[in-house]
Amino acid sequence: MYSLSIILPFIDEINSLNKTLNIINSKNKEKKEFLIITSKKKTPPKLIKKICRLNKKYKIKIYSQKKPLVGGAVKTGIYFSKMSHIVIMASDLETNPYDLKKMIKLSKMYPKNIVCASRWHEKGNIHGYGFFKKIFNYMFQQLIKILFNSDLRDFTFAYRIYPSKVLKDFKFIENNHSFALEMILKPIKLGYKISNVPTTWKPRIEGVSQNSFWYYYDYFKVLIKNTF
Repeated sequence: MYSLSIILPFIDEINSLNKTLNIINSKNKEKKEFLIITSKKKTPPKLIKKICRLNKKYKIKIYSQKKPLVGGAVKTGIYFSKMSHIVIMASDLETNPYDLKKMIKLSKMYPKNIVCASRWHEKGNIHGYGFFKKIFNYMFQQLIKILFNSDLRDFTFAYRIYPSKVLKDFKFIENNHSFALEMILKPIKLGYKISNVPTTWKPRIEGVSQNSFWYYYDYFKVLIKNTF
């Protein structure tokens, strides 16, 4: 039976998390569990208590991440997931929770595919990137698309639905934001098919971004490791 483990790394964006949970729960009736992955160092105990209170409305499981950074949080969620498919997304609304409905629809049609939300889809968009950052991101996506001869349009955006087996069978190395690239290149190399869903990205309005300039260097390292 089709079911979803929805992994939501969390630091301090409690209002955005609440909104994300509410939208997903109201718009999608599939069997699901929410795996909230908190940070030992950065998530205040008072916010963990607030998450526990949300459990009265939603089926929430709370885990403290075992490895550092956002990739480490996602790995913790993968380890504890129990459902047939795994959703990787954010709790800060940078991944639009309304788009999950159309992603699920496509995933149920092609349950062995990896469904990816794509900002660079012709019906997608990116708001809040500077001109040079947007151009650089686009060129990087095109480079990977050519190197891997893939139909995927957005290789670095971690908003996806995977068959659970794909993520549980692989050993992923990266812990920072480059995990998103690693977690799609390895399956592509083994022949897993990709389905694209358009999405629009907007910057978070709550909390502080954990991304940094040096993470872009790590994207290139991941690309080189998986290309040669």
